[in-house]
Amino acid sequence: MSKLKKFGIFCVGIIGLIILVYSIEDLRGKAAWKTFKQEWEAKGEVFDYKQIVPKVVPSEKNFAHIPLLKPLYQYKWSENLAEATPIDQKKFDQAQSLMKIDDSRPDLSRWQTGQPVDLPAWQKIFREGEGWPHPEKAGEPAADVLQALGKFEATMVKLAQAAKDRPLCRFDIKYEAHVGALLPHLGPLRNFAISFTLRALAHLANDDPEAALADIRMSLFLAETIKDEPLLISHLVRIACLQISLQPIWEGLKERKWNAEQLVVIEKQLSDIDLLPGYHKSMVGERVFGNLMVDTYGIGNPKAFTPLISEHGQSNNGALGNFLFGLIPEGWWRKNQLRFNEMHLNYTQRIVDPKTRRIHPDMAAAFNKELDARQSKMQLPLYDWLSLIMLPALDKVAIKIGSAQTAVDHARIACLLELHKLENKKYPEKLADLKTTLPLDPYNGKPYVYKLNPKSRYQLYGIGWNQKDDGGSAIKKGDRADLENGDLVWSYSSQTP
Repeated sequence: MSKLKKFGIFCVGIIGLIILVYSIEDLRGKAAWKTFKQEWEAKGEVFDYKQIVPKVVPSEKNFAHIPLLKPLYQYKWSENLAEATPIDQKKFDQAQSLMKIDDSRPDLSRWQTGQPVDLPAWQKIFREGEGWPHPEKAGEPAADVLQALGKFEATMVKLAQAAKDRPLCRFDIKYEAHVGALLPHLGPLRNFAISFTLRALAHLANDDPEAALADIRMSLFLAETIKDEPLLISHLVRIACLQISLQPIWEGLKERKWNAEQLVVIEKQLSDIDLLPGYHKSMVGERVFGNLMVDTYGIGNPKAFTPLISEHGQSNNGALGNFLFGLIPEGWWRKNQLRFNEMHLNYTQRIVDPKTRRIHPDMAAAFNKELDARQSKMQLPLYDWLSLIMLPALDKVAIKIGSAQTAVDHARIACLLELHKLENKKYPEKLADLKTTLPLDPYNGKPYVYKLNPKSRYQLYGIGWNQKDDGGSAIKKGDRADLENGDLVWSYSSQTP
């Protein structure tokens, strides 16, 4: 037998072996994913995105369908849901820019470090910016801010009336487009929350707490319009809106401007805010929509992942990389899906437990340890590629959730403490004297720490992410509160490191 013929037989054998290994790997991966999915579905876990999207609400009761906002979701989609074009670009742009204020705005959540908002800084922005109404000579900051925000008066009136007429909300997100789904409502909602919060602060400074309360209620309503969306970015925007909405509540408490009736209204609205289920929804959403992305576009279609790869800082090696990417057997994709889902089900979905209202930083530490181990040991076949692209930093969301929920709890308790003082001329000796069911610290399941303090009225704090009682000591990180170290404190005095 000639050498050439032997070489040919050898090559055919090698190719046959590769095909065999490829086929076995393909079958093993698909079988493993099918078994894994069935096992977890039997435990009650969801894998179909249709089971987690918010239910459709009647249009006449849907805040998202008011004329101001409806153009945001009037799109013409391509057949493969890869592209979308607004039906009326002008109306879409108008809706997107509603009540927009310059991005270089002063901080509206200074309560976290015990400081009021800098209204003179806002006054300066409006006086120096284009298109803002203002008096010829600068007056009181609150009055000037109110005059500037008069630019939005008509829109704010319409939004406030719509909130009364349409108490439900569901934006028409194209959930089946998974990572390509557009979310044009988040920007305007944040703009609305900023404007209503700022106007509330100006009303407070202008000694009009009743008008301030109306704006606070609207700002809180806006934040909660997206509470049912199973999307991580939606809950991050929700948190941001809530954090700024607490500023006028805090300032009104600090200056003792709320009467008993107003305190009852604020406490009641805050009591309906529960952020922990939102975290769980967002993590389930991250997992389910990740699966939908792979099922719909990923297998054999490298171009579908190009935006995702670029977003996470990975390089795209052009035609050769796409070619090799397209050769990945479906079984490898299924193994990636399995291990991606495994990380969510065993870790991210367990960092926060909505049923027991607990947050578990130790589970976040275990998540990071496992993710680091997978990255350091990652070898071909790349069973953890999907996890390493989509999972890093998800544990940080729980830190923000915990901080925001603690703040909402503290604001509620602070309202009840002021009510007690109005009725009894003094603060209670202990929280139990409030004689009502109070929220517990989500980091340990125990009552928040409360101590009377003549210099700052009282100390009210939770142990925070480090799960250690630091004696009511908050730590600053730059000009912000450090959410990972120190206690989470509600204080009416400036907090220093």
